[in-house]
Amino acid sequence: MNKKAWMKVVEVFLSILLLIGVLSVLLINQGVQEKSKSEEIYKQESWALKEIQLNNSLRADVLNGEVTSNLNDTINKTMPDYLNCTIKICNLYNECNLDQEIKKEIYVKSILIFANNTNYNPKELKLFCWEK
Repeated sequence: MNKKAWMKVVEVFLSILLLIGVLSVLLINQGVQEKSKSEEIYKQESWALKEIQLNNSLRADVLNGEVTSNLNDTINKTMPDYLNCTIKICNLYNECNLDQEIKKEIYVKSILIFANNTNYNPKELKLFCWEK
């Protein structure tokens, strides 16, 4: 038998295994980084929406269907600088989409606000964010 030929076959096989291993590690790491970035954005969005939910005057603005400067200021203060964000208030059973076309990945989180002490007028508040 020819030992050199078998050694070449083993070397090629090991090279292919090494290449597949390196590529799979790179692909897995890229997926984990993307996932952690989106998780962080969703966490920030949840925190901003929770702040609106717990503030009586901001809740009243949402129930009135008004995107006020107070709502926008709250979003701008709570969201990171690397994101552009906009909010939209919709009636509960109507379609609630972003009015503009964005060519980037958009992260959306929403909450429902049904009432405050004086007003029952269910609304959906959606927060749309994308990277600058």
